[in-house]
Amino acid sequence: MKKALLLVFGLCCLVSVSTAQTTKLAAGMKCDAATQVKIMKQRQAKQSGEELSFLAKVTKDFDAEVFRTQGIRVGSRAGDIVTLRLTADQTHLLDESADVLIYSEARPIQPLLDKTRYDTRTDSVHSGLGLSQAYTGEGVLIGVTDWGFDYTHPNYNNNGEDNRRILKAWDQFRMGGPAPAGFDYGTEHADRHDLIAAKCDTFGLYGYGTHGTHVTGIAAGRGIEGRYQGQAPYANILMASFYLNEAAWIDAVNWMKNVAKEEGKRLVVNCSWGMYTLGPIDGTSPASQALNRLSDSGIVFCVSAGNNGNDKFHISRTFVAGEPDTLFSVAEYYNYREIGSGLVMWGEPGKSFKATVAFGNDSTPTAYRWLNTADGTTYIDDFVVVGDDTVWFDATVEQANPWNNRPHILINIKKNARLNTHLMITADEGTVHAWNLCNLANGAGNMGAEFARKYSVKYTAGDDEYSVGEPACAEKCIAVAAHKADKVKPSGEIDYGYLAAFSSHGPIIDGRHKPDVSAPGVAVVSSINYYTTEAYTPKMTYTFASRDYTWAEMSGTSMSGPAVTGIVALLLQANPALTPAEVREIIMSTARNDIRTGPLHERDSISNVWGWGKVDAMAAINEALARVDIDRIDEEWLSKSLQVFPNPASGQVTVYTGRHTPEEVVLYTMDGRVADRQQMTGEGTLDISKLARGVYIVRCGARTTKLVVR
Repeated sequence: MKKALLLVFGLCCLVSVSTAQTTKLAAGMKCDAATQVKIMKQRQAKQSGEELSFLAKVTKDFDAEVFRTQGIRVGSRAGDIVTLRLTADQTHLLDESADVLIYSEARPIQPLLDKTRYDTRTDSVHSGLGLSQAYTGEGVLIGVTDWGFDYTHPNYNNNGEDNRRILKAWDQFRMGGPAPAGFDYGTEHADRHDLIAAKCDTFGLYGYGTHGTHVTGIAAGRGIEGRYQGQAPYANILMASFYLNEAAWIDAVNWMKNVAKEEGKRLVVNCSWGMYTLGPIDGTSPASQALNRLSDSGIVFCVSAGNNGNDKFHISRTFVAGEPDTLFSVAEYYNYREIGSGLVMWGEPGKSFKATVAFGNDSTPTAYRWLNTADGTTYIDDFVVVGDDTVWFDATVEQANPWNNRPHILINIKKNARLNTHLMITADEGTVHAWNLCNLANGAGNMGAEFARKYSVKYTAGDDEYSVGEPACAEKCIAVAAHKADKVKPSGEIDYGYLAAFSSHGPIIDGRHKPDVSAPGVAVVSSINYYTTEAYTPKMTYTFASRDYTWAEMSGTSMSGPAVTGIVALLLQANPALTPAEVREIIMSTARNDIRTGPLHERDSISNVWGWGKVDAMAAINEALARVDIDRIDEEWLSKSLQVFPNPASGQVTVYTGRHTPEEVVLYTMDGRVADRQQMTGEGTLDISKLARGVYIVRCGARTTKLVVR
């Protein structure tokens, strides 16, 4: 990677020399050269009003209020170092102050999208470093199932040109149609003019949100002026704003599948969402099973693992026959827009368990009756009176859930901010798992709340294990954890990124390991829906068509998931014959290990937090190319083509033109560059010993074929 960076730097130097762009930096400024250059560029780009972050070394007499009255935002102080936010036009105030000794732009230490590309080695793939061509996702479809899409954003509209990359969008919330073929609800925007006229998806469960716009930009954003480019900047895009239920999502994916078939393109679907109440949290829910099936039809799925890695919202106990025991814990209340708490419990197939809840703020709470899964499927809507408080709740009890035959209890507690909820579980034998979740007013909810150890040593504190939700626990998806992107220090040393604290942990309760791989998901910068009603802090603004489009930071596995989705698009461009199973295996087997992940591949041991490690686009592309099988590539095309033998090959190949007169045979790279050309009569040979491995085109007149160089 250091070699790649040096090559890029060298090219930049050549450009600077050849164009004679030499600028004398201003005298009298107290900042370093890099900061001066940044200020200069801001002014040249007429963005000098955009707020920037600075660090300043100050004297003991520095008065923050003086600077605040001048419009400078003064943050925190560490000794004689102060953090500041101000515009390029305001920096003269720092130069003129006797109390500011030196200042510099605050170099970002959290990853932006640019760092996502560096961390995942996608930048090298985009530049074609060591490859026969650059890979950018061209010819592949990325489907994003989400909410909060801006169809007009220049990040994925060719830098402000009329849309050519969003093929279609299905807004399931928009009334009036026309619905997609085969469906009877929502509205399909089937061409770029319709998309631009619609502007954005409608007000749905999450209002005029921006999540989908941000996610799409990570996976497939073109970027602006070289900044914040996504992982597959030339892929085509499908967007589906779907109702919050499994059926609507399955409809959306099937719609995408139909479009991909019409277009004759491979499809990778991104799911930056997850739930714990869709069904069994073991990959057997309807959503997970549908995902597995759709994967079998050729679709690759990338799913965010979840954001409950720092929530102690899980407890479990293995009960042993003949040793009576009870699991006690206090389900804390998560006070965030919710209507109450959800207590989700799953046992082992064929082994019943009992559970109850009690309410009170001491060691003798008022308890409800025991609920027993052995009694069969039951629904209860009831309340408990504790002093002058009334707690309403409902419960669903199953002896054997039909999706996985596991006994199951779900208790939904209406909003209650005054009394602790005590959960008690017992069984004759078998393992029982429980999760404490908040229920939002819109019927959703995937945020964990703590299980606390209170009142007695019998009470059990929660842990952060088994926190991967549905459908990330599906067997045939790529479940993506999140880490902070690597950073290159001024010395050239790499500061390897830590696992994000929020990233959900495995394993799955059926014993499988998840997540599968990790990607950057901390403070990732991507596009923001122009029409959003959500609050955010812009990192960059770009004016187009009299609108100020913005980019901003978000964190979560919602951001790491599309980073892998974009890489999958690159793999499918490089080798469109890969099956979803092969894509998953390549992504996992080529993941890189460092001092943060540990030597996972060396030990042949998947981590319950990292999966197989940090995704590596460059290694994955090389492995995808190594697996190119000429017999699996576009058989109809090959039947009309020239004959090249052997194929795949290395060193030398023979070309049979089938003509008795001289014909020019040209060997092209996939991006149209001429690698070799010769005149041949009947047959001839091509020396390919010095070519990088990959897929090439052999052309003779109007006939073409593919050549795979190993």
